[in-house]
Amino acid sequence: MNTTTLNQTELSTLENVINSFVAQKTAIALSSLLGESVTHNLKKTHTEDSKIENLKDFVNDLVLCSVFLYGGGDVRLGILYSIPEKDAKQIAARLMGMEKIDTLDDLGKSAISEVANIMSGSFFNALSDHTGLKIDLSTPDLAMTSVSTLLEPHASEFLCPISDIMTEVELSGTNSNIRVHMLIIQDHNNARKLLNPKRGCA
Repeated sequence: MNTTTLNQTELSTLENVINSFVAQKTAIALSSLLGESVTHNLKKTHTEDSKIENLKDFVNDLVLCSVFLYGGGDVRLGILYSIPEKDAKQIAARLMGMEKIDTLDDLGKSAISEVANIMSGSFFNALSDHTGLKIDLSTPDLAMTSVSTLLEPHASEFLCPISDIMTEVELSGTNSNIRVHMLIIQDHNNARKLLNPKRGCA
């Protein structure tokens, strides 16, 4: 399939669309899970040819709890969540009804995977509501590692080898300052599908 790179106007529209998905569904889902209000910031869309190397530059210094999921069906799109370990422990403790936990055991990791699953489901629901496209969500794949290490074995699952778009979003709990980094990864052809709302959808 031939890929036509999104122009600057399309990229700006894509960021607005993704921002609306996060605002309408994903931030609200995380807020409900944390029991506090959540703010979000769409930080940057990366379109460099040296995609993985550039991505390493801004996350290589972090040791994280990372969860990867992807959607297939009418549109292919990957989501990589990166949570600092101390924040992942806070999230897991809240979901398990505990004041704090010292380590992320299997139960804690399962709680983090479920958070990623719920957030992704909310994002894809917003996408489907906007476009009418049907998406099948994969099961979460969790690792305690750096993002740079995690990306490489998974990138070939969904990235176009000649061009891709990576939109970085940060979500933060207003009281706890828990941070969740969300990286939305897709090629230009799939990204363009998000720009076409279904009839009757503003």
